[in-house]
Amino acid sequence: MNKSFDFLVSVARNYYIDSMSQSEIANLYKISRPTIANILKECREKGIVEIRINDTSPFSSPAGEQLKSLYGLKTVCVVPNETDYPLTLYQTCLQAAGFISSLLTDRIRIGISWGTALYHMIRQLPKSDIIDSEVIQLMGGLGASALSYDGSELARILAEKINGRCFLFLSPLLVKSMELKRLLLSEPGICETIDKTKALDLALVGLSSDQPEDSALVRAGFLSPAEALKIYDAGSCGHLCGYHYDSKGKFMDIPINRRVVGIETETFLQIPRRIGIACGRQKFKAILAALRGSLVTDLFTDETTALQILSFCE
Repeated sequence: MNKSFDFLVSVARNYYIDSMSQSEIANLYKISRPTIANILKECREKGIVEIRINDTSPFSSPAGEQLKSLYGLKTVCVVPNETDYPLTLYQTCLQAAGFISSLLTDRIRIGISWGTALYHMIRQLPKSDIIDSEVIQLMGGLGASALSYDGSELARILAEKINGRCFLFLSPLLVKSMELKRLLLSEPGICETIDKTKALDLALVGLSSDQPEDSALVRAGFLSPAEALKIYDAGSCGHLCGYHYDSKGKFMDIPINRRVVGIETETFLQIPRRIGIACGRQKFKAILAALRGSLVTDLFTDETTALQILSFCE
């Protein structure tokens, strides 16, 4: 195809100024989407498009750099605290959405857990034109009381945003016996989802405190305060993907963890990028423990929480 300079400029303008998707531009000019992707790359190589990043974002904050150095993290975003918690959470999730969008590539395999932070992040995630992507729910469901924040709903919405296929755990997060777990894991649909968790490129997770008054599982109605207190008294500091971990960030060998239906803990730790999103002083011990255990490779949090974590490290 003979691509004139004016044509290259038109495509660049459609994409970068008019905010058209690559698929929409391909339909406009009656050419393939990969051709549009190559044209946009050519526009950057020829200087038609210049991308400048003004590095004044929370990604380069002193607290973030300290956390990154202390715990060997790949990326740390520390967002300045706003006037209230909901606004702080919003800003943190907005930063996370932009970052995650930058990581999206064709054929990416993304795992996702559950929670309010992921819910707000996905709402702000822009739509993407990547192809052959998959979104895999990392754990069983928590039930109708937490439907908006449940992993199945978040996985479905994320798959729609990136035009990908969705694989769900059609089971509860926690079952009553190991025998029931064994039977569920033998079901073809659940078996397929388990297999999909073994080849993930990226995991999106929330981190929650296991103090009963702060536990997301208690707020969701999945655990009673008494059950949460028993787990906390056993030494649990936080939970991730339904698994409880101690102050060193080690997944605990306790009955409730063994009855979780979801990605295996060893498999989770093999995922190359594990992005944790968590805000609030009440979560600082859970976040600190997750950092100690290298449960996440990237962290998005607020400044007050980050400083509290750093003060505890001194």
